[in-house]
Amino acid sequence: MTSSAEHTGERAEPGAEATAGLDRRLMGMLAALNIVFLAALGLVGGIVAGLCAGWASWLWLTGTIGQLLSVATVLLFLLVLFSGARVIGWAVGAKWGPGAFAAGWILAGVLLTGYVSGGDVVMTSTVPTYLFLYGGVGAVIVATVLTPETGDKVTTDGGTSAPTRGTATPPQSD
Repeated sequence: MTSSAEHTGERAEPGAEATAGLDRRLMGMLAALNIVFLAALGLVGGIVAGLCAGWASWLWLTGTIGQLLSVATVLLFLLVLFSGARVIGWAVGAKWGPGAFAAGWILAGVLLTGYVSGGDVVMTSTVPTYLFLYGGVGAVIVATVLTPETGDKVTTDGGTSAPTRGTATPPQSD
């Protein structure tokens, strides 16, 4: 004999478990592709920006006005870099987004501080260059640390289990 609870319970759709498993695998693959893309974006962006920042080193050698302009330009660039990493964190909704970008950016900085085949250095030793290298690393790391975790977990039905804000029930008074 069966209980009444067995008859009143909701029946799962025949392919619901398989679909949920497929959704989780697809979300995992998309997250992995997103990490690879953001790391590549950080690497390419870091190399291109580093090579373009070489003019700040040249400007540093032109005198006091040039030194002020080069430092101001690098500081403005670092602000844009920090904002861009924060936007990545906001768009992804997790620390791994700007973290992947930061990993690519730091790898670009490591590659730029090396020597080329002819023995020349890619980045010269001037204040704007050090500000660009170390400030860029600091900007992407701080942006990663300041990115809040949203706490959204994907459930098997495709929704999220995040608590909704502002829906708390008021306390009952007697």
